[in-house]
Amino acid sequence: MKNSTPVSLLLVLISFSGVLSETSLDGKVFVFPSSSDNSYVLLKPALKQPLQRFTICLNFFTDLSRSFSLISVASREQDNKILFMKHPNEYEICLRGQCIRFHVPGNMDRTASHWENACITWDAVTGIVQLWIDGQPLPRKGIARGLRVPTDVVMMLGQEQDTYGGSLDASQSFIGEIAKVYMWDTALPPDQLRRIRKDTEPPLLVDWTALDFEIKGYVVIEPAL
Repeated sequence: MKNSTPVSLLLVLISFSGVLSETSLDGKVFVFPSSSDNSYVLLKPALKQPLQRFTICLNFFTDLSRSFSLISVASREQDNKILFMKHPNEYEICLRGQCIRFHVPGNMDRTASHWENACITWDAVTGIVQLWIDGQPLPRKGIARGLRVPTDVVMMLGQEQDTYGGSLDASQSFIGEIAKVYMWDTALPPDQLRRIRKDTEPPLLVDWTALDFEIKGYVVIEPAL
């Protein structure tokens, strides 16, 4: 007898089991339906050596008016190895416990909810951080010059870790949808950031088309709208 269960339903059922590995999520999104202190997506970047530079890109869709965490990376020695948060009218990026904020210009501060594309780059040699929102760069800033991100990290979508893999706060949790998450072990140049094409960029540490991840709590995989 043939199995007639739809593929989309299988993905939802598997997501609640807590384990998925090397899965293509083309045409899919992670939906974070409600605030919580225990729901997130655990990513498993293929780190073979400490990071001296990186690029992270993702798309997100939310109508939240409060602060929330999109990406949190913690190690055993320190919680905010990499942190990307959105505040009203500002984005915050932390590296190795050092934080900077990027103010959103008036022409980018849209009141209606919409899909946003965000890309972050960092290079330890200069400490320069670039933040691109919807293909437009914000003024460059610098932190964590000369430092490295170690390999023993826990990487989460949708929560901020105040300890290694834990101490989550519902008031900082993400509600909405996240898709197209990518990470490289290099700081991509502006011409590539303006038009990210995964098939022409350097090897990926996190690849939405072959994602190594685990769902914890109430997060659901749904077709993109």
